[in-house]
Amino acid sequence: MRFTMLGNSEFILHCTQALLDIGANVCSMIAEPEDVRPNNALDLRNFAGSNEIPYKELEDINSNESISFLSALNSDFIFCEWPKILGKEVLETQKYYCIGTHPTDLPHNRGRHPLHWSICLNISKTKLSFFIIDKGVDTGDILLQIPFSINPDENISEVVNKVNNIAYEGTQKLYNMLLSNVVYHGEKQNHSLANYWRKRTPHDLIIDLRMSANCIKRTVRSYTPPYTCAKLMFKNYLLKIVNASSIATDMSSEQLQRIEPGKIISIDNNKEIQVKVDDGIISLKCLDKLPDELLITSYIHPPSKYFADYNKKD
Repeated sequence: MRFTMLGNSEFILHCTQALLDIGANVCSMIAEPEDVRPNNALDLRNFAGSNEIPYKELEDINSNESISFLSALNSDFIFCEWPKILGKEVLETQKYYCIGTHPTDLPHNRGRHPLHWSICLNISKTKLSFFIIDKGVDTGDILLQIPFSINPDENISEVVNKVNNIAYEGTQKLYNMLLSNVVYHGEKQNHSLANYWRKRTPHDLIIDLRMSANCIKRTVRSYTPPYTCAKLMFKNYLLKIVNASSIATDMSSEQLQRIEPGKIISIDNNKEIQVKVDDGIISLKCLDKLPDELLITSYIHPPSKYFADYNKKD
């Protein structure tokens, strides 16, 4: 069986390594040019070269040039983690089908930013799904699903690393399944159970101190470095938050209840703020030094106040 690997990510690197280690024929690696790759993309040229895999960069995967190139490879399967939707002509360039993946329990939770949303929504049990790519979004027949958990203290980078390792295991398992039955088509999804997650925006990463401690902690964990970080607004500053943790207090529940959200309890090392939130006190660690104005204030207000103040200046 001949495999074409389509993508720029650490994930596709793990899938490719899994195929090489099991003795599969990887006939080509295809990536986007550097100037159009996503921020978290890898340069796989050296990996391909060191493993004697032909390497090609294609900017528009659905162009006539790309379709001709893919057709000429005569691959049996395309293994895909491409950041753009593949057109019908691309899907028909290989002998059997194009294999996609999605780190949710399909048909549940199709769509954008699946790991970020899983953390933010406190989903602890999910699956890495391997499926046949069709004209829909995450709608194809399920080939294989591997369960995994998301622990309450894991951040997005740790979960991504976990999924990459599972991808290695799953790729080898799927290869053996195809080796036994090359026309294996898996099982159809129950589309009546499907939901779609939307694209996350910068507004999803703004912390409002009226939120619960757990909600804030999940928001922070869902976008830790190397991602862009959750943000805490203060006046015209957007503070990048790299860690959030609950703080024990000697105050009674009655005393704690009388403190309004946003009240600053203490500031440590010009980088860490202990502040009252909806249901407790939380410590927020900032990536950079805190602005001097924050060191002499008593409250951080809801984001809407700072948005309104900013708009008044225009």
